[in-house]
Amino acid sequence: MSDNLRREEQLIEQLAIADMFKPVRCTCGGIYDLGTVEVTGRYTDCSVWRAPCCGRTADDRGETGWKSTQDYTVLGKANPGGFRTDGERWWP
Repeated sequence: MSDNLRREEQLIEQLAIADMFKPVRCTCGGIYDLGTVEVTGRYTDCSVWRAPCCGRTADDRGETGWKSTQDYTVLGKANPGGFRTDGERWWP
């Protein structure tokens, strides 16, 4: 993949998630906002919901370390300085 194409994809992703509270990428590849999901169950070690992109049951145990595989990956959002919230630059 060329660098220009990768940068263009990153910019499109940043525009898509700009208004999201906590954007995540599902294991199916879809992107959704954790701040808007409807929680279907709460337990002592996790919360459970259906991913809006594919309907799979997802939980947050991967984020807390209770299970080895995650149902989603948290996406870093760009701030005005050009850095994502995880500290990496998203454009050269």
